[in-house]
This record gives sequence, C-alpha cells and structure tokens, in this order.
Amino acid sequence: MKKRILIGFCAWLILGISLRPGQTAENKEEFVARVLQGSQQYTESVKKIKITIDAYSTEEEVLNLIGIMSQQGYEPFMDAFRALNKGTFFPIGGRGIKIIIHGAHNVPTEKGRKILLFATRQSWDVEVNQRLDARFMFMVIELDLDSKGKGTGKIYEQAAIKMTPQRTFEMDGYNAPPKQLWDVRLQK
Repeated sequence: MKKRILIGFCAWLILGISLRPGQTAENKEEFVARVLQGSQQYTESVKKIKITIDAYSTEEEVLNLIGIMSQQGYEPFMDAFRALNKGTFFPIGGRGIKIIIHGAHNVPTEKGRKILLFATRQSWDVEVNQRLDARFMFMVIELDLDSKGKGTGKIYEQAAIKMTPQRTFEMDGYNAPPKQLWDVRLQK
C-alpha cells in the first residue's frame, strides 16, 4: 500500500515538473534576426540567425547553480551550467554550428519585453579572428521586443556573467563591442 502511494506521488511530482509554465513544448519560441558582419576594414555582409527558446530558466535552477558555485567551485558550476538546455542559437547558412543556450530570462518592459540568453563562449563566425580573454567565458544575447515580437538585439560574444540574489543571470561585463541584431522577429 505504501509502495503504491509512493509511486503515485512520484508520478504526480514528475507530471507537475513536466507541466510547469515555460517548460512545455507549446511555449517554445523561435526568432529570426539579421546580424551585420565585418567592419570598415572588411566587406560588410548580412548573416541570418535563428534562435529557439524551449524554456526559460527557473529560480530553482539559478539557486542550485549558486549553491554549486559556492560549495563546489567553478568547474562543477560549469558542468551544471552546461547541463541546462534552454534552446539554441543557429547561424543560418553557417558552418553547421549550433550553440546551446544554457540560461534564458524573459523580462517585461514598458513596450514589450527583453529576453536575455546565456551560453558558453564559442566561435560561430569563421570570418572573425578574436583575441580571447579567460575572464569572459560566456556569450550573451539580448533581444528587445515590442508587444508584437519585433525588435532589435545585441550579441556579446565575450562576456562575464553573475547570478543575482533575485535568482537570475546577469551580464557582468564584456570584452568586445556587441554585434547588432536587427529585424528580430518572433516566428512561433
């Protein structure tokens, strides 16, 4: 009898976790955008990117990462951070790279919302040769959207992040100027 109650409780717990807001497949969001590549020294080109957000970070996930960082250190924190899968960043027509988004926040604004996405730093543009700095091990994508899901954004390819007492991720500085995103649009 106790075994049945325990199994039933576990089933309800698993069902409750899988149906939390922001965790279901119907809440999945897909954005497309354009990024201007190059500088005055190079020929400028436009590349398209696709960003898929499967779920947003929960307070519990961030609190867990804070605990891991304070009790176990940087490497276990990075392992736990990399284990989170909140979506993907995909340069369309690129060299087949797909960057996993490990943290995602949806913040309401006066005109719509701001979406902040956090990933480990990876080179996704073969045309750019960057000097790497070990203090900036993350990539941050910022989308500023109106109520219809249209707007602009920025990609900080070399950023530092921190976790706040409000149980969110936040950018804590960057090493190179951001790449500007324009024509950001919600697809789904």
